[in-house]
Amino acid sequence: MIEIETYLRDSGGKFVQVDACTARPADADYVEGAVRIAIHGVEIIGISEWDYVDQLWAYVASMVPQLSAAGYAATYFPDQPIELSFRQQGSQVLVSAKSGNGAKKASVSTSDFVAALRGAGAAFFGKMSELLPENADSYSESRRELLS
Repeated sequence: MIEIETYLRDSGGKFVQVDACTARPADADYVEGAVRIAIHGVEIIGISEWDYVDQLWAYVASMVPQLSAAGYAATYFPDQPIELSFRQQGSQVLVSAKSGNGAKKASVSTSDFVAALRGAGAAFFGKMSELLPENADSYSESRRELLS
């Protein structure tokens, strides 16, 4: 089972699921939030690893074609020393996050994981284009990369 959810951090520090957000983020250049990825009940990343969420999603979007081409993709969070990686292992992908708190990892079907990433990412970039229309071009570019 794969769960991918995105949250925006409001001005009071509360995390709200992006699809429920109606107010634009306070700073269009530094959108705070979190991506939660859980696989078979193991939370790889979550709200405690919040960061600049639109930048993080752009990084994740670029990982999808890298995984397909090279069998491996990794990125660091925009403003934290957390490494997120995807490693192909046959028909499975090992998804892991490494930080000062150790490593969290789980394996899942590559096709299922990529489909879940594409769905959650496309929904995120679509919603963010509504909330921050001035960033719509960059969100569209990341969405295209994610879906390629």
